[in-house]
Amino acid sequence: MSKKLSDIRVEIDSIDNQVHDLFMRRAALVGSVAEAKKKEGLQVVHPAREAMMMRRLLSRHDGVLPRSTIVRIWRELISSAQLLQADLNVTISSCAYWDMAKNYFGSEIPMKEASSNQDIIKDMRDGNIHFAVMPWPKHDGENQWWVNLLNQADDNKISVICALPYGGDMSLYNDKALVISKVDFMPSDDDVSLIGVSLDVNIDSDFIMNCAKDAGLSVLNITSITSNYLIAVKGFVEEDSKALKSLKDALDECQYCGVIGGYPVIPNINN
Repeated sequence: MSKKLSDIRVEIDSIDNQVHDLFMRRAALVGSVAEAKKKEGLQVVHPAREAMMMRRLLSRHDGVLPRSTIVRIWRELISSAQLLQADLNVTISSCAYWDMAKNYFGSEIPMKEASSNQDIIKDMRDGNIHFAVMPWPKHDGENQWWVNLLNQADDNKISVICALPYGGDMSLYNDKALVISKVDFMPSDDDVSLIGVSLDVNIDSDFIMNCAKDAGLSVLNITSITSNYLIAVKGFVEEDSKALKSLKDALDECQYCGVIGGYPVIPNINN
């Protein structure tokens, strides 16, 4: 005999209460972790751990609830309990990124649009911006903000830490974006590293790509402007890795060759 509608609603109400209790309990624990990290001088925001958590949840997910909904729920939970308690903010380089930024950082975190990419870099170095959503690097002058991340001082370093949209349907957005911050880029077991190269002379991008491959790097793509190059490679690359040193040694008149960040591979919501 099937359950009565009223009985089903009572059961749903009970589940809602349990879920709510767990949400509150989780938020309290996250708050305690954030406070402990502050006292020990540890990084409060950890995109790599968040990515690993999301992959774990998606790997066990089953049923009619869409995987994209799971991503949205947990992104909101992470942001509300972590970013807000740390009093952090987000700046976007264009209103075109508003929705994808909110989907990642949550609906409650303060967010504003900047007048220019250069202003974002300056304000972040000055400590006024914690996270910024920047255009995906392309072969044009407007989207080459990443050149400012080459050869930085270690005590005021800005890194790429995430890619957007995060677990969403790309068809809903006109373009992808990258998140930058003074937070360190750390390994999540499935990453893309971004290597910046600056030379004294212009060299064909194919030559740079071949040098990177010969150094043992798994090259995904390369973007360039004048004598500056941005190489996306598969995996997490350490700053002191042999592959990075081999790449630098292979390039004559190299002013800079280093990792400027990267991002965890975006969770697949279609499987």
